[in-house]
Amino acid sequence: MTTAYFLVLPNVHMLDLGGPLQILSSVAELGLAPLTVRCIGPHSSVTSFQGPALGRVERLPARLEAGDVVIAVGSKLLDTLTTSPAWHDSAAWLREIFGEGRNGGVQVAAVCTGAFLLGAAGLLDGRLCTTHHAHIKRLRARHPDASVIDNRVFVRDGNVWTSAGVASGIDLALRLVANACGDEAAIAVARDNVVPFRRFGADPQLDPQFSARSHGNPLVHAVQDAISRDLEANVADPRFAQRFAVSVRHLSRLFHEETGLTPKQYQLTLRMARARKLLAASTLPVEEIALKSGFASVQAFRACWNKGEAGTPSAYRQASTRSAG
Repeated sequence: MTTAYFLVLPNVHMLDLGGPLQILSSVAELGLAPLTVRCIGPHSSVTSFQGPALGRVERLPARLEAGDVVIAVGSKLLDTLTTSPAWHDSAAWLREIFGEGRNGGVQVAAVCTGAFLLGAAGLLDGRLCTTHHAHIKRLRARHPDASVIDNRVFVRDGNVWTSAGVASGIDLALRLVANACGDEAAIAVARDNVVPFRRFGADPQLDPQFSARSHGNPLVHAVQDAISRDLEANVADPRFAQRFAVSVRHLSRLFHEETGLTPKQYQLTLRMARARKLLAASTLPVEEIALKSGFASVQAFRACWNKGEAGTPSAYRQASTRSAG
């Protein structure tokens, strides 16, 4: 991402805006990437549904650059809004920017009822999407050509992202960071803002990098960072624990209390996740994938693989290739 544009309309919900705005602003603040954040809209100032006013709203830009993302922020979905010039002008702008396959290098996202604005611009037709649970039926009725999914934190379909709104806008923003800057950057932003990665029951399983990070223990986070950086590390070696001024036994107990895993189990989940990614995205031989994933030998990799996978690595690769095609 290069610039994140928050599209705000009258009666904007403060948390729909403030959550993801804080997350994406943290990217540059933490020195992770030179991401610029701007609020745009048809009015130079808007009053939120909760009362406070937002000023210095910039005009809708005439063009966007590859790497930009536009986030339609949720507002109180009143008829006075959806029939207003501000609504129609914003939908027309989105249609002009993104319609008919234009701006393939730009992403568009919606927080909560912002999905209705994307729908008004025709950007949800033929796509998977979601919105706040109270508006699922309304979105389906208003945009029957969209595939609206409920009980989801967020949904991505190509370059279009939608979220359930309110606090889930934070989850969406973290995934935008992970997608653009990598998992480690997203984890750093989440830790700085003291928020966990989470999912609803029907959401896809989180990457192991995220799924064991929903805790606030800085020492365990530091250990996880060290393991992520060096998948070959011997986490049972006392010298590894000494780097964090604790014993192996104390580290293992503390790690398990916070994550439900031992350091070794966590390391193996990351190794396996790396191996799956390499199998799906490369033509490297299994022997090389095993070494790149931190395993001491291909035999060790296959033993670990056979414990958690029904088929062979080759079958997994073939299935991934068919799915991508």
